[in-house]
Amino acid sequence: MSHLKALSLPLVAVLLVVLAAVVPSDDDEQTRPPSSVPVSQTTYACPAGSVIDVTAGQVSAGSSRTARVLPGREAVDALGDAGAWQSDVVDGPGVIVQQDGRRSGAVGYFAGTAPASGGGGLVVGSCPGIVDDAWLLGLGSGDEHFSTLILTNLADSTASIDLTLWGPKGRIDAVDTQGVVIEPFSVRRIRVDTLAAAEPELAVHVRRTRGSVAVVANDTSTASSSGTEPVTATRPPGRDQVVAGLVKASGGRTLLLLNPGSSTARVDVKVIGRRSTFTPAGLEQLRVAPGALRLVTVPASAGEGEQALRVTSDKPVAATVRMSPGEEDYAYAEAGSVLTGPTVVPVDVGTDVEPPRLLLTAPDKDASVVIETFDAAMRPVGSRRAKVTGGTTRGVTVATRGVAYAVLRPTGRIVAAATYVDGDGISSLALRPAPVTTPAPQVRPVG
Repeated sequence: MSHLKALSLPLVAVLLVVLAAVVPSDDDEQTRPPSSVPVSQTTYACPAGSVIDVTAGQVSAGSSRTARVLPGREAVDALGDAGAWQSDVVDGPGVIVQQDGRRSGAVGYFAGTAPASGGGGLVVGSCPGIVDDAWLLGLGSGDEHFSTLILTNLADSTASIDLTLWGPKGRIDAVDTQGVVIEPFSVRRIRVDTLAAAEPELAVHVRRTRGSVAVVANDTSTASSSGTEPVTATRPPGRDQVVAGLVKASGGRTLLLLNPGSSTARVDVKVIGRRSTFTPAGLEQLRVAPGALRLVTVPASAGEGEQALRVTSDKPVAATVRMSPGEEDYAYAEAGSVLTGPTVVPVDVGTDVEPPRLLLTAPDKDASVVIETFDAAMRPVGSRRAKVTGGTTRGVTVATRGVAYAVLRPTGRIVAAATYVDGDGISSLALRPAPVTTPAPQVRPVG
């Protein structure tokens, strides 16, 4: 594979299959919390290529792990130890990883640097889980802003999806968006400009209609603010969401709001900063037209510090923030999930990056996180507790001496992200709980 072809994959892929996986919306919380069952097997796939580092890890040691490179599914021994944190460069379009082990919490990541011809920039991403619906904000198909959907089928039967696209002027009548087929054990890449050209800002909804398919997007810009970043699914449209992980910057922050509904949404945005939560001038009572994507420049009144945005609305909306602290690269902060269990933070991602910076947000009451660090052999290196005052955001740098990864163990409601820097390159990783348990199906008697 040529370097250009390999690097066009940075942001590929993945699939995470968790047995009986059901992910409830924040808007659908039940009065009585659902019971959970342990996860015994996890399967995911990560991008691969001559300059992409693939990392496989877990919360606790599994009983076995196999890694196979697509499309031939040859074994990758360097990623096959379920009792270690492992990274390797694999020359192929993708790597399938399957891990067994009750509550082992297997996770995968990818990292690399994109070529200057494609925008350049640092890439750090997770191998996301399979979902029925994926909401991707921040894509483009023109004006030096281009995105590619990467669809992965890790099963032996054909999969299919339907796509819906929106822009600032409303829903887009795109071509060839229904019944998109992904062949068994394959990765299909679709440039968004083949669906709808000359659209510098887009939101895309991917709905799985058949089979086992997962999606991520590769977003690149060669405009004045150039860069490359993976776009993973933000939270489904809701009335109360937290976009965590906004880095310190004097400008270059754009809030993207999608209203997929049929009536105008009235949105209020609050900043959850270092000391308090407040509503900055210019972010109150925003209106988002029905069936449209709106871009809002985050004003100077929001402050320059590390922060999160709390987005509340009378209609369900999806939210993401594009961050451009410099002109050489940018990153996306997606609406995040509350950490409900142990959460992995990759530190050694196989590429030369600075220690990751954790941005911890307690949107409501006081909360705390125990940060445990481990080496590549899964031996403990250190532990500390970070307290976060309710209604604030706190930044914590993870030490890297001898550290391969960290595990966060939260108490209270915490939304978090990790930021990675390599020179002028920046990348943001929304943190989500590892697949240790999953909600059990809710069964109710009829009548």
